[in-house]
Amino acid sequence: MEWTPLPLNQPMFRNLAPESVLAYQAAVENGFINELGGHTRFPGLVLRATLPDNGRVYLHDFRSNLIAATSKGGIYEIDRQFRVSNLTRVPVSGGRRVVFAKTSTDLLLAAGGPIIQVRTRQSELLSENAPRATFVQWIDGYTLACEVNSGRFYYSSPGDPKQWDPLDTFNADGNPDNIANMIVTPFREIMIGGSDSIEQFQRVENGDPPFYRRWSVGDGVTLPYGILFADNAIWTLNNLREFVRSSGQTSETKSTEIGRLLEAVDDWQDAWLGGFPDKPLHFAGQKFMVLQAPRATNSYGTKGLTLLHDYANGRWYELYGWNANDGTPQRWPGWSHWTIWNRVFVGGEGKIYELVEDNHRNDDELQRWLVRTGIVTQGDRLEITALRVLVQRGLGSNTAAGELQVRCSRDGRPFSPWVRRSLGRAGQSDMEIRFGSFGVASTFRFEFSCGDNTPVNLVKAEYAGNTIAR
Repeated sequence: MEWTPLPLNQPMFRNLAPESVLAYQAAVENGFINELGGHTRFPGLVLRATLPDNGRVYLHDFRSNLIAATSKGGIYEIDRQFRVSNLTRVPVSGGRRVVFAKTSTDLLLAAGGPIIQVRTRQSELLSENAPRATFVQWIDGYTLACEVNSGRFYYSSPGDPKQWDPLDTFNADGNPDNIANMIVTPFREIMIGGSDSIEQFQRVENGDPPFYRRWSVGDGVTLPYGILFADNAIWTLNNLREFVRSSGQTSETKSTEIGRLLEAVDDWQDAWLGGFPDKPLHFAGQKFMVLQAPRATNSYGTKGLTLLHDYANGRWYELYGWNANDGTPQRWPGWSHWTIWNRVFVGGEGKIYELVEDNHRNDDELQRWLVRTGIVTQGDRLEITALRVLVQRGLGSNTAAGELQVRCSRDGRPFSPWVRRSLGRAGQSDMEIRFGSFGVASTFRFEFSCGDNTPVNLVKAEYAGNTIAR
């Protein structure tokens, strides 16, 4: 029997309807293509701490502990035993996403209101003279703050973040637009993003003023919280809704395969990229960026679009949560992520989770892994007499095993019922699973799925069949 491989090692393509995608993946949900071209399930979320309020949780680190600030103003410190200490004497305010900056002695927080300082066991106002800021950063003893709804950023006296001269300010004026965001890169570059441009400011050693504008990039920034430094470059969603990598004054589009998906997003409110401002998600040898539009309508008609970008290999995937009431995918439950203690934590709503490699539920919710292939065709009508997959088995317990499900759509018609096979209890090592016949058609599309709490490592899939002349 001659076997033909399904093209499972091809990237996801979302610029056409799934029924029109040929030789790509039409969907990859809660999984990714690994280095050898197989499919691996993305880890789930294990609850580690519950906070005193249920606001959206934004994460950072300070004093070798995890710091959580919420959309309701709370500031909390979490140690390695996941004991929660409430640091909130002065809440963080302003109604925007919380941005953090570490100085040599303090942790600073800004969300559109006064800048908050954490130094001791309680938060406090940084300074009555500091501007109300959406973004705060620190470089070489200077605290930098972006004024709300303004094209100006201010800087404190060197070494004293409580002293602010109203004349110590710069305009980001490459284009007459308000500042959308600001980060300081590991190369001590100050990157200021606006809707029409990104400008780089540099420190002047022993100079006055202490900064100067070096150059600008023509790509503007669509999302205030959508800028990230990784792979020696700035990554952002530009004013054309293209995901771009900018190095120096040159930008390169990295979202060609999902361009129409980004253009179709109906609501970018509260969208964010990465661990903001400088933490991609490194996990189990993989490198990802998370781009989430939490209020956007996804392809299932529910709210929440979360994209996972493998920036080393240039591939895109999707993350979803699950609505058990109506059995549909919904927003992935994270609002932020941060790495500390060589572990990856995710901020939810009043909760802190950890990404755990051998767990495949999102707390107590189902996490469905799904791969949908593009069109499979050989030009003539084809009878698929058998389908086999090679998959790592025996990853269940001694008493229970998960199931791998496969179904097929022929000639664009609705998908058939699921065909299920066991992934094996602990110790079962036979990798091959066969699924039998899938009928006669000119085109086929397959879906592979698993909803059980078990890892999935799909090595390859192949079909055998007979060509039927027209």
